[in-house]
Amino acid sequence: MNENLARWIFQSIAKQFATTASGLSLPYFVEGVDERSEDEMRADHVELRVTGPVFKEVSHNYWTVQVTINFLFTKQMTMSGADAFDIIQWTGVFSDEMLNPVPIYKLGTGADDDDSLVGCLQVKKGRNDAVRVYHFGQLKPDVRVRMSEVDAVYGMDLKI
Repeated sequence: MNENLARWIFQSIAKQFATTASGLSLPYFVEGVDERSEDEMRADHVELRVTGPVFKEVSHNYWTVQVTINFLFTKQMTMSGADAFDIIQWTGVFSDEMLNPVPIYKLGTGADDDDSLVGCLQVKKGRNDAVRVYHFGQLKPDVRVRMSEVDAVYGMDLKI
């Protein structure tokens, strides 16, 4: 197992979906990496959270990797309601992108970081696996914010 693999996975995921957020002109934050102000947190945005990776050696030098990718969307409510469906559109665009493989590259500036392809994460295809969308709506009556979430569990097989 390579000590850099978890970082490569995290960085590759963050990079892949930054393009998706940029295409929507939606501010994008990576949990635990990007600093943000209170004003930025109150504005429309999407935040990436990665749980894992979980590594399991299934045979000598053959590994499975599992990662959960989660996006939390925040949308400020306006009195006119003209943009009320924006958050639903955002979750649709992200859930569509999440159906695609996520290539994992050796990103970074270290000795082993040569931008070469390690493998591709793919959405797990089991009976209970899917790209899930949750619309929480307005969580508190006195806070004019809507929230939604999109998440999926991904897997990748590696020979190391």
